[in-house]
Amino acid sequence: MSMFSWFREFRSTVNLKLFSLYLAIVLIIPAITIVIEYLISKNPELRTDLQVDMQNFHIYQLFTSQFVHLNFDHFLANVTAYLLIAIYGLVLATIINRKRLYVVLSKIIVIIFLVFGAFFAVFNATTTYYVGLSGIDSALAGLLLIFWLVYLEHTSHQRMRHYYGLVLCCVVALSAGMIARYIMLYRADRNVTFISILAAALILLIIIGYVYWSQFLELSRVLQSFSWSNRLITLGIILIFLYFVWNLFPEPLANSARTVSISLHIAGIVIGILSGYFFLIYLERMSYFKREKEVISSPVPP
Repeated sequence: MSMFSWFREFRSTVNLKLFSLYLAIVLIIPAITIVIEYLISKNPELRTDLQVDMQNFHIYQLFTSQFVHLNFDHFLANVTAYLLIAIYGLVLATIINRKRLYVVLSKIIVIIFLVFGAFFAVFNATTTYYVGLSGIDSALAGLLLIFWLVYLEHTSHQRMRHYYGLVLCCVVALSAGMIARYIMLYRADRNVTFISILAAALILLIIIGYVYWSQFLELSRVLQSFSWSNRLITLGIILIFLYFVWNLFPEPLANSARTVSISLHIAGIVIGILSGYFFLIYLERMSYFKREKEVISSPVPP
């Protein structure tokens, strides 16, 4: 099949116009961040004016701080992570025809985390500065885990949402990865508190894996029955999370005078999972989310 024929077949089965509409909605957050970063490049003092600074605090900073970054490397890492997580989530939602649900849930979670981040900045006694999109990235990563389970449920035709053990293992593994990355970058290998927390997370991961081992075996059987394309989708999610953990604490930021909040990132993942699951159950009952036009056309039987 020639490239032209392949593209024509692809164009006839995928409604690119409809997918682009949902993609544009998903990309509102990074678009705002990119515009702010561009304005900062023209007017550098905006960087300090828009971030939460408890020594020069203004109410508007609570709503702007998550869209401004300490430097370009910080901006690039956070926006790239957002694009990978959010777009992949939209692709999963498109495959199972839950685009409206994903778009609405992602915006709800962003709003919830904006409020949570504001309270975190104001009431956390150790916070002097608050800046960056990584908290929202973490919340959307939690939502991605939920949609991965929904995708497995849809593809395998089995009930997967009761697999809380798998999600719990993912959260603990991500938390352990964040702490290990933090220790590596901030030279905290002699910090007894962080080493103890990492050791506790690893022990907890082993215990959870042992308790919910049957769920991992069943997941393995489900994946074995999948096509290679479906397996690659799951592999893609694993790679995205590995990238997410590795770039959550950019090297230039780690070498600066400021440190990154691990607790805020872990809280983001938990908020994304809990909010995503709660609203998923509630919103799926509404007919609006069941009457979607499919982006991928079903093959016509010969």
